Amino acid sequence: MIAGPIKTALVDIDRSTEFAGDDVDHFSELVDLEQNFQRVLVWIPVLDAEGIVSIYVQRDGEEDSIPLQVQAWDTDATGHYAHATSSGAGSIAAVFDVGGVQYIRMHVAGNQAADITFYVRGC
Repeated sequence: MIAGPIKTALVDIDRSTEFAGDDVDHFSELVDLEQNFQRVLVWIPVLDAEGIVSIYVQRDGEEDSIPLQVQAWDTDATGHYAHATSSGAGSIAAVFDVGGVQYIRMHVAGNQAADITFYVRGC
C-alpha cells in the first residue's frame, strides 16, 4: 500500500467563505492529498462542539467548487447513508472510503467556537 503525506484540514472559523453554501464553523479548508486515494485516514481531535464528522469530496482543486458528501450503499444496495462517524469525545482515528479522489474537506455537524485541526492521510 502506498500512503500519502499527512496533511492538516483546518476548520478555521475566521476564514472567508469559499463556495456557495460554505459554513466556516463546519467545513475545513480544501485539502489536496497530492494524488487520488481510495481511502483517507482521519485523526479526529476533541471538538469544541461534538457532532457527526464526515468527509466531503471535490472533483477539482478550485476553492469555489461545491464539495459533495460521500455516500455509501448498504450491503443489499437498497439504500444509502452518509459515510460519517460520531465524534464522541474525539481523539480517534477513522478510515473513510472516498472512492478515489484527490481533494477533500472535513465537515463537523456541530458549530465550532474555535479553530479545529484534523490530520488526514490518503491511503
